[in-house]
Amino acid sequence: MNEEPHAHEKLVAKAARRDPETASSSSAESHQNGEPSAIREPSVAQPLTIYLLEPFILILLFAYNFSSTVLKSQIIYQSCTAGFGYSNEVCLLLGTKNATNETKRIEEEVQPYAARVVVVMRIVECIIPAFCGLFAGAWADRYGRKPLLTCSFLGYGLQYLISAGVAYAAMQTGGMVSPWWYVLSIVPLSCLGSSVTYSVAAVCFLGDVSEGKARSYRMIAYELAIYVGLLLGSFGSGYAYEATNAYVVLCISACSILVALFLMIALLPESLPRSEQNAATPDRDLLALLKDLWSTCSRHRAHKDRSIVFLVMSVLLLAAFVSDGSNSVFYLFMRAKFHWTVKEFTEYESVSILVPAVAGSGGMLFIWSLRQCTSSAVLWLAIVSLLSHSSSSLMKSWATVSWQIYVAIALGVFKSLVNPMCRTIITNLLPAAERGKIFALLGILQTLSPLISSSLYLAIYTRTLDTDPGIFNLLSACLYGLGIVLLVAVWHKKSTNRAYYAPVFK
Repeated sequence: MNEEPHAHEKLVAKAARRDPETASSSSAESHQNGEPSAIREPSVAQPLTIYLLEPFILILLFAYNFSSTVLKSQIIYQSCTAGFGYSNEVCLLLGTKNATNETKRIEEEVQPYAARVVVVMRIVECIIPAFCGLFAGAWADRYGRKPLLTCSFLGYGLQYLISAGVAYAAMQTGGMVSPWWYVLSIVPLSCLGSSVTYSVAAVCFLGDVSEGKARSYRMIAYELAIYVGLLLGSFGSGYAYEATNAYVVLCISACSILVALFLMIALLPESLPRSEQNAATPDRDLLALLKDLWSTCSRHRAHKDRSIVFLVMSVLLLAAFVSDGSNSVFYLFMRAKFHWTVKEFTEYESVSILVPAVAGSGGMLFIWSLRQCTSSAVLWLAIVSLLSHSSSSLMKSWATVSWQIYVAIALGVFKSLVNPMCRTIITNLLPAAERGKIFALLGILQTLSPLISSSLYLAIYTRTLDTDPGIFNLLSACLYGLGIVLLVAVWHKKSTNRAYYAPVFK
């Protein structure tokens, strides 16, 4: 799947990138010169096709969100029919405006069962990719970024094909197909790396084809592609589901991803030159790879680099932990507390994606303005983003009527900025030869987080379902607050050497 790169696609990089030992020595030399090594790569002309990554990621996230809510609704429906034995006619009323007191009682009975199915799907999606993630960084540095991207897209395409088959069988049998069959659809996605492979490869790709201040703009563009894809998927999902059924929605998702996969194979260039792939660390066993990952992450670095990298990684882990946990129960929460239909929820979801996406595009202007005023623009944007996350979560926990949920969207206007800003800090601090390993470790930990977060949020939600099902949002607000504390610690550490860290955080 990896193509021979053309001469003009190759990146001019430091000699340190050619093997790990010289990478370390060159990095140390750069630090002695008082400048982070990752900032000093010279630029060369790039083909326009390097900008195709963001559209492909947009298509992937469109397909994901186009069927995400519909799939959860379908799992609730099949839990009602096949799991509890209620009639097809009764179960079709769940999550609609035609619900009665009896169907609302059935919904509360069925939801914990359906939530367990969703959580098990998330756990299966995490276990194997976490193992694959151990190799993702080394594979990205050894074989290039493109093979990991194509494998991940293939996994998502197969997931939706299998899910469409299960939904079709349920449609033909009046819902009498166990929702546990959807766990099977996760297996090919899990074996091919899930989001671990595409996120590691995408971030490394962006680091390869951009440098200095341009990286923060490409990271924001990448995050915007994610938000726009999610927005389009969510916006179209409710209307498509009302006009058709779950089977058709899942088929559209599968076809979208597979078309994007074929175009990616044909058009997207490899960002890592062949010479650097051949010079990367050769394939090793698991133990050697673990030792290499640990030594890369824990080795001594100039000034406060090591502690800053760990703190920023912790912030990204907290954000992923909250996102995974909250997403696993939020749709169930909205159905239970406000009795929203699929269309109402996807309309809300569209607005909740649109507002941060617009703020993210404004973030490019905002970061340019901050750079004229402070040497810590990237860090301040990350802190503002976490404040936005925390206030939004608090509003959701206090909401008693539907319009207050939309107020929470307004409070979360800057929430899209924390990930690109934190990734920019890490990328700017590290030499290119180490980015794949660091982001691979981060991807592993983020992939494993749902094992704890989804189970924790599910336990909180099911135990408070009869009293206050929104309590889990308070936990989210507290964890985002902890992230702010960690970033304040980063600000304190970088203040010890302002001149050295100016190009990292500006």
